[in-house]
Amino acid sequence: MHPRSLRLKLTLTYAGMALLTALILGGILLAVLGNYYSRAEEDYLRASAQLIANEPLPLTSQTALTEWAQSSALTTDTRVRVYDAGGALLADSGSPTTLDTDALLHRDVGPEGHGRRDRSGLPNLLGRGLFGSSGGSRSARTLEMPISGGSGEYVQLSEAPASGSDALLSAAEAWILAATLAVALAALAGYLVSARISRPVVALTAASDRMAAGDLGARAPVAGRDEVGRLAESFNGMAARVETTVTSLRRFVADAAHEIGTPLTALQADLELAERKATGDDERRLVDRALVQTQRLATLSDNLLQLSRLEAGEPAGARERVDLAAVAREAAGNVASRAEQAGIELDLAIAETPLLVAAERSRLQTVLGNLLDNALKFTPEGGRVTLGAQADGGAAVVTVADTGMGIPADEQSGVFGRFHRARNVSAYPGNGLGLAIVKAAVERSGGTVSFTSSAAGTEFRVALPPA
Repeated sequence: MHPRSLRLKLTLTYAGMALLTALILGGILLAVLGNYYSRAEEDYLRASAQLIANEPLPLTSQTALTEWAQSSALTTDTRVRVYDAGGALLADSGSPTTLDTDALLHRDVGPEGHGRRDRSGLPNLLGRGLFGSSGGSRSARTLEMPISGGSGEYVQLSEAPASGSDALLSAAEAWILAATLAVALAALAGYLVSARISRPVVALTAASDRMAAGDLGARAPVAGRDEVGRLAESFNGMAARVETTVTSLRRFVADAAHEIGTPLTALQADLELAERKATGDDERRLVDRALVQTQRLATLSDNLLQLSRLEAGEPAGARERVDLAAVAREAAGNVASRAEQAGIELDLAIAETPLLVAAERSRLQTVLGNLLDNALKFTPEGGRVTLGAQADGGAAVVTVADTGMGIPADEQSGVFGRFHRARNVSAYPGNGLGLAIVKAAVERSGGTVSFTSSAAGTEFRVALPPA
């Protein structure tokens, strides 16, 4: 997919929305769970401290006090420290992870039954439900509570099971997995939806591209009655109107050019007859001027007819295997006398071996004739025109180079336009259709035409695929 395609944008939009939703819901969930488990851990410590603090301390010996603390630690799964009223440490059970559980369970703890307390009054350890068992980590919370019936002694509980952290970690892992799956599914859904939406758009774009390339019969498929379907119908209606208008215009131009040719031929014959019978210099000059203008009109009519047929796609003749080198030599022979009379040197650089292309000979003759005509027309006396025909990179290439006045840089973009004439050639005869015909004829033959120009001259390059 193209980085700026509609399909990619919709896919990323769906995935982004799913990710944003997952982040918001996950953040809220983890915050609620964190607060819940934090209070649960505190409740567990408080309940454990109350269970221990409700029994009197065995102050008969240090050993008995230590065993009581260890037994309490085993019962609550916490670290139990006993302090006197002045804050001095009396006993420490040690970390619950280092206690000898088997020895404590089988120890004779005396008639009071210390260490055999019932844990049913304690909250369930966190992490053994929805999100699995505790991972063994310990909480940094501490809680102190005075001993009932004592002389100011109190117990301090710490290192309780950090089941809340374990549960949050498990919840976070589950959330990441769920979020990843949701984003992937959303991206897939976005891709499928965008493919369905963009398919008629792509078809509409292809139809418009074909129209831009000259296929006026191109139409877009109508895939539904939604907005895109109505757009396709509107495009097809517009395309039909454009095709009708352009076809009518081309037919009018072709018919007009054809109809103008007959009276122009008769007028030209009459003027030539009048020129022979003219007796005075003024009469002969006026007749000569009229002949020049009729010739220009005849050329314009012929060019309009050719261009109209080329742009309408009407074949001028069947394609055949044509030797481009032979056509180039023939074109050079046609203008050799004109070049000599104008004092212009005509150089040839034509391959000795055949350059076979699939084209219409008449169109190739028109292309080379127009290019050579322009080169000779705009090259002053003493200049040089070079006609080349060689194989180049798998293509047959014809070049026409001159040492004439060149084309102004700011006007080069419109050289192949109809009726375009550069400002520095206004004094020369012409109608501005020659290069438009060249471009249309070359492209109809499957080739390309380009040029380079400067004050030192101009070179046109025509490349045609080999047969």
